[in-house]
Amino acid sequence: MICALLIGREGSNGFPGKNLYPVLGRPMAYYPIKIALSCNNVNRVYVSTDSIKLSRLAKDCGAEIIERPTHLATKNALGEDAFVHGYNEIVSKLKEEGETLELLILLFANAVTFTPSKINEGIKVLRENFDYDSATTVSCYNMWSPIRARKINNSGLLQPFVPLEVFGNPKTINCDRDSQGDVWYADMGFTIVRPRCLDNLENGQKPQKWMGNNIYPVKQWGGLDVDEPWQIPIIESWLEAHEINNLFQFKRLKWNQLYDSERTVLSKLRIKKYDKVLDIGHEPGALSIILKEKYGITDYSAVETDYKKSREALTLNPDSKIINKSLTEYLEINREIEQYNIILGLHINDRLDYYDKIVAGAYTLLKPGGYLVGTCRLTGAATINNIEISNQKNECSDKGIVPYVIDNSQDVIEKLRGLNPAEIIIFGYSGRPSSTASTPLEIVTFAVFSIRKQVGNDFGTKENIELPDNIYMNKSMQYESGLPTTFAKV
Repeated sequence: MICALLIGREGSNGFPGKNLYPVLGRPMAYYPIKIALSCNNVNRVYVSTDSIKLSRLAKDCGAEIIERPTHLATKNALGEDAFVHGYNEIVSKLKEEGETLELLILLFANAVTFTPSKINEGIKVLRENFDYDSATTVSCYNMWSPIRARKINNSGLLQPFVPLEVFGNPKTINCDRDSQGDVWYADMGFTIVRPRCLDNLENGQKPQKWMGNNIYPVKQWGGLDVDEPWQIPIIESWLEAHEINNLFQFKRLKWNQLYDSERTVLSKLRIKKYDKVLDIGHEPGALSIILKEKYGITDYSAVETDYKKSREALTLNPDSKIINKSLTEYLEINREIEQYNIILGLHINDRLDYYDKIVAGAYTLLKPGGYLVGTCRLTGAATINNIEISNQKNECSDKGIVPYVIDNSQDVIEKLRGLNPAEIIIFGYSGRPSSTASTPLEIVTFAVFSIRKQVGNDFGTKENIELPDNIYMNKSMQYESGLPTTFAKV
């Protein structure tokens, strides 16, 4: 069996709370746990900690907990001793189940820069080379070559940290950072070890004795473990560059990750800190992080029946309220009960009952003056809502595809007007359809709308509609067998 062991303690002198510090909206330790769990070669993930909060996070993610003894949770305790303790606990647990440990992946709660594919590379190499003790992630940092290292002497002046004679003839050394060849650092992403490395820790190569002596380098770039706040933007950039979000249920957790159209419309609304929000969109829970960051909103509920999405939502924001009902059921039960200031229905517009049931039903749940925000794809031609003609790939659906609905702009505007709102806001921009979509249109307008419910002193409907000019053409296109056919305007 292959297991992973992550260690992280409650205290941190240099960066208090770093293990749970928000990184792109998620607690830092969330990343190494989830990345390891997403690797198909990893059977279990264990977390050794004295932190109640980290234990709760680990359990929610699907990891098992090892209680870290007090003497291994002090600022003077060594990580190698915590690894050995955790290793012995795992071996004991597996023995009770009649299992044995083939390899152990060692992780840190403050080290997030690695991918499942790199874990698989390390496992493959160790299985093919039994004389290798371990495989560890390394990054090339020639700018920090040992020949550049300095220390301050007793006179308060700089001198080489290591005598330059150690590197050969000092006369051959120059200021070129690459002159000594590539310099590889163990970046603490992960180390995959054989049990013998921890059974015989004192025989290992210093300073990280758990790696043994024959160490395979799993090469990557930019890896590091976090010890200071200034490193947070670095690892966020690394995670975005490696598209780690694709491993998770929710992809967008920061205000700047919303589409421009979403930010534009939301910025036009009078959103207040104490507003009560209902999320009926496709990433329930994710918006709670964004709204809290941007507006300070904490009264947030989301409708969701999917267990994994619900668990991730609560992991990200334990204060969220998850309503475990289908959207149509919830809207029907609560119809006409005006209780929310804001209802968000982003990216659920491919449902054929979207306007007649979802939008209309959600609108009845708004308090007077409240906002309903939704998304849509628009065209100046006829609406396309036939999955055989316009669809998008989706591995989670039974058919492997879902509808890719594109609505006629005038039809949408009329449907929104039919609700008699105090205000309609629509903002959109034109672009090519998604690369995973198959549709007869080459250009689609991606739009966000908001409708504000009437209050007693409102009269008529104020409209603020910003769409590309060509979206206002009359319906002149029909679609049959996936091919556009032009008809004369009536």
